[in-house]
Amino acid sequence: MADYDLEKKATHSGDVATGEVVVDENAGHMHRSLKARQVSMIAIAGTIGTGLFLSSGKALANGGPAGALIGYLIVGVLVGLMMYSLGEMMVYDPSAGGFIEFSSRYIDPAMGFAQGWQFWFQVVISAPTEIVAASIVIEFWDQNANHKAIYITVMLLAIFLVNLGGVKYFGEFEFVFATLKIVTILGLILLMLIIDLGGGPDHDRRGFRYWKREPFNNTFDDLLPQSKARFPRLLGRVDPGCLFLYGGMEGLAMICLEASNPQVTIKTAVRAIFYRIVGLYVFSILLIGMCLSRSDPNLLQANNADTGTAAESPFVIIIQGAGIKVLPHIINAVILTSAFSSGNEFLYSSSRSLFMLAQQGQAPRILAKVLPNGVPIYSLIASTAVACLGYLACAYFSLLSSLSKPPLPLLIPTTLGSLITWIGIAGAHIRWYRAMQVQGVSRDVLPFKSWTQPWGAWTVLISFSIIAFFNGYGTFIGDEFDWRSFISDYINIPAFFILYFGYKFIKGTKIVPLAEMDVTSHYVENSVVYSKYQE
Repeated sequence: MADYDLEKKATHSGDVATGEVVVDENAGHMHRSLKARQVSMIAIAGTIGTGLFLSSGKALANGGPAGALIGYLIVGVLVGLMMYSLGEMMVYDPSAGGFIEFSSRYIDPAMGFAQGWQFWFQVVISAPTEIVAASIVIEFWDQNANHKAIYITVMLLAIFLVNLGGVKYFGEFEFVFATLKIVTILGLILLMLIIDLGGGPDHDRRGFRYWKREPFNNTFDDLLPQSKARFPRLLGRVDPGCLFLYGGMEGLAMICLEASNPQVTIKTAVRAIFYRIVGLYVFSILLIGMCLSRSDPNLLQANNADTGTAAESPFVIIIQGAGIKVLPHIINAVILTSAFSSGNEFLYSSSRSLFMLAQQGQAPRILAKVLPNGVPIYSLIASTAVACLGYLACAYFSLLSSLSKPPLPLLIPTTLGSLITWIGIAGAHIRWYRAMQVQGVSRDVLPFKSWTQPWGAWTVLISFSIIAFFNGYGTFIGDEFDWRSFISDYINIPAFFILYFGYKFIKGTKIVPLAEMDVTSHYVENSVVYSKYQE
């Protein structure tokens, strides 16, 4: 395989069609209708929900201004490296089924099965999480809990219809709301800087006052002596809320089949991830830590109340403390649209991941049925049905009333799910990289080649494995073992291995040898992916 033909037609999945092939034009296929501007905006702000606006306050209280910034930077760098690994594979073959198919082709079909179903669970649960969060945000104006079911119904129906309309309308919808998110966040960053420099109504120049007083939370979890508590406190800064904030970035792989000119648009989108991490997340947490003390009574009270509305946002606490009156209502409105938009994107990702699994024969084939407008209808219906779990947050489910406060208890499993997905992506890239070396395929054939490889993928694999292993360390701290939190913190790991070894045992799959791995199949310009569903 040393001789590489750049014009070679992709053959790995049998679902790629070009102008050279006569196909049934009435057959369902994915539409490459997502424009470059839409893909870039989705990559930058598509999955930004309530995490940045609300959870950043908990990160500040738990880690202190320096600790929170370190946590955001550590995870941000690792996620950026992961996206570069994924980006190389996606840009090379955007006609494949994202990291689900990459795991099957480059590691083991059983890995693709486990990765795909684990990811589907992760995103399909995140959709109702964001919808419920949006309904709670409305409580900032409407305190009647009996109205929550109405708001959930309206928003679920809305995101279903947006997805049903086709990727063309989905892309335009997300473009508008992503733009609103970015403008708001940039405006808040500028406002925080003005307040920090004394430009607010209170004219209090804060500077790095709180960084000097308490840069870290040295009393986190009351661990003593401090010399033995450094490593747990470092893990505490990389808390679930920080990981949850970055979750969903890998969903960019779900749009590979529907992006126009994908090798250009996906490459641009992957590079945009860096600006999202640095420009939006890191600068936000930096300026929040400059304007607000981690021990501020209003912040601690808001975290304890856990309202899920703008009253919990550190941005609002800072704005109100500076004497600005009107902005909290505006921020609450943006948080509402952000949660709604994020839920819409998670529903999209869940329906496409089911479609990809069905294409590979790892889910019922009927889930691969595609409407003339390119929508995998049964995958969308199945994912929407699961999203109806959001109704468990309604007041009349008294035994499950704890679900009415975001983040939902399922936040931790979905956070661990993101870690497992990121580890799997790094593993697939490492084996793909090695197979290209074994088969003598030069990396110069790659349309997008990152300077971070191969050490970037190895860094992601090792670092996220360590974080996943210590994810539930807090359950062992204290006088009593918290078995409920332990199950919540680690349930994804045995579930993943059950999926992997169960499929491996039933299907008899083997790890793909490096010398036999398909590393030459790639995207053919203007190709589309046809559904394998047959009436």
